[in-house]
Amino acid sequence: MTAVSALQKRWNRVVAPLLPKPQATWQQLASHYSEPHRHYHTLDHVAACLNWLDQYHHLAADPLCIELALWAHDVIYDPRASDNEARSADWFAQQFADSTLTNAQRNRVHALILATIHPHPPTDPDMALLQDIDLSILGADAELYDRYEGWIRLEYDFVPEEAFRKGRSAVLQSFLDPGVIYHTAELRERLGVSALNNLRRALAKLSEDY
Repeated sequence: MTAVSALQKRWNRVVAPLLPKPQATWQQLASHYSEPHRHYHTLDHVAACLNWLDQYHHLAADPLCIELALWAHDVIYDPRASDNEARSADWFAQQFADSTLTNAQRNRVHALILATIHPHPPTDPDMALLQDIDLSILGADAELYDRYEGWIRLEYDFVPEEAFRKGRSAVLQSFLDPGVIYHTAELRERLGVSALNNLRRALAKLSEDY
């Protein structure tokens, strides 16, 4: 089973029952995540996030809302834009307006998607879990993390090298500045040290002469 077919199977099991036209919404979502300018913010990222949710499902008070937010959080992704999270949240609100979700659930998912703006301090444990899952790549093994940095560079291939290094350094430093990368104790214990090492190594590489 391919990664996409596995995701679609999960969609059909978890999300489709909520929607009047689930396949149309799936096709739109899959089309967005498959745009040619994407190298990291793809369906593979969604699959990885959902895998983390499965591992830490026991920490979630409302796992359905977290899952829906993970499905939609990067559905709109334009590297030239600064409002991708807001547009993704609005996409969700539009697509799920006629779903069986309550107004409270729709509003909650909308807020969770907006919380993937980093750094954005979480206001409750589910939001903390969502943010930690979204940033799980920072604590990956060194090889995967370095591939991630390469994918991000490809997504910003329109940016000159010097400007990219300056902007990327600012983003990575913003993860370090609060002093805490992961807000959930279990993910912090598992990923915190690796994330610190990866970020420091990446920042040092970005500061090198080229």
